[in-house]
Amino acid sequence: MKKVILYYPKLVGDEDSQPLYRGLPLSVLTLAAQLDDNKYQITVIDGRIESNPCNDGLINLIDDECVCIGISAITSYQIMDGIKFARYVKLINPNIPIIWGGWHSSLMPRQTIVNDLVDMIITGQGECTFPLLVDKLANKNDLDDVPNLLYKDQNNNIIVTKEHFLKEIKTVRSIEHSYKYINMDNYIQKLWGNKRVIGYESSRGCPCSCKFCSIGSIYSRRWNSLTAEQTFNGVKYLYENHNIDAVHFYDNNFFVDEKRVGDFSKLMIKEDIPVRWDGTAVVEQFVNFSDSYLDGLVKSKFYRVIVGIESGDEDVLVKINKRHTNDQVLKLVEKCKQHNIMASLSFMVGFPWNPEKDFEETILLIEKIKNINSNTEILLFIFSPYLGTPLYETALEYGMDFPDSLEGWSKYTYEKSNAPWIDNHLLKKINRYISFFGTKDMPPNIAEFLQGGKNDKLAK
Repeated sequence: MKKVILYYPKLVGDEDSQPLYRGLPLSVLTLAAQLDDNKYQITVIDGRIESNPCNDGLINLIDDECVCIGISAITSYQIMDGIKFARYVKLINPNIPIIWGGWHSSLMPRQTIVNDLVDMIITGQGECTFPLLVDKLANKNDLDDVPNLLYKDQNNNIIVTKEHFLKEIKTVRSIEHSYKYINMDNYIQKLWGNKRVIGYESSRGCPCSCKFCSIGSIYSRRWNSLTAEQTFNGVKYLYENHNIDAVHFYDNNFFVDEKRVGDFSKLMIKEDIPVRWDGTAVVEQFVNFSDSYLDGLVKSKFYRVIVGIESGDEDVLVKINKRHTNDQVLKLVEKCKQHNIMASLSFMVGFPWNPEKDFEETILLIEKIKNINSNTEILLFIFSPYLGTPLYETALEYGMDFPDSLEGWSKYTYEKSNAPWIDNHLLKKINRYISFFGTKDMPPNIAEFLQGGKNDKLAK
């Protein structure tokens, strides 16, 4: 039987801080779900799980029956680990095509394709492209009608095919078809007060045009989703087959379709599924939700809303095209307290225009938030320009240097500040606050609340 291998590289090196949460390798699982396992032996390898992915078992897989290797990577150490894996494959069998996908290659395709360890690139969403490409490679057919593809021909010329945007993820095979390729218990964790939480994706994209965010570059401000019923069925499947007690929605903007979320919550109540859930929202939408709407969500075990506040400096909010005000943020915190919903708010400091001012005003806003509800979760980061965003160009104007090769980007991390406009004095202050807010340890009363306890003090 023909073989297909999908590799999800390690996100960080051994010397870097490890992520709090290990999510499912969605980018490769969604592709695996589209392949016909009657035609192909499908192997998914997660570099975060496998201590030595380049082992004898891999050697047995990369023989002449192997159609291709797929590697997905974001801009981070993940590129470096992907390169190491690709180099090993080429040493064993140089004839196997190596296909790269994911955020980095989608944002920097021309720079990525020139690397010797990259034979092809799929840009954007790959659910339609990848199975078509695999069939073409297996049958040794021409690739020119495979959309969203960059590849090298026999003369090493770079060929770029037509673009095709996946309009609706509800039309492709669900991710449940690929769970069998991994050990699901590796991704079910004890976090956020839950004993068995796992991630799930019910929508993609975002209609907002925030200038720091690369989601708009990938999805062109489009948003599409599973239906409420499909989302419910996905959660129900995880509950019935993997005994989860909570689901963390990965969605870029979960609440875009207010009715869809309401319908999902009604299904959770009707079927009495005891699974808690959270989701992302934007300030200006969430503060306008009615009390009755939020009561319905909470009844369905909605316990946490994740919101990008970004800055307490309203001049910065205008520049980065965030459409809320500080007063609306405080109103959101009040509303969450009223309905016993945990607010998880993320901030960035160190924007290039006036970093000292935006830092001070952001800390001032955080203090006001804590005065309203001291149990609000605060996540604080240093602004780092993302590829494909307007602020990437702004960073260049302010003197920031960026890598010019795939290997160079593998050493670039959004976790570390390389911004020339942040001096050492300010960086020390920022890092002190990051250390203070970065802890995930929770006092007993917060743990009780997150576990669904009745701790009434949190609602006062």
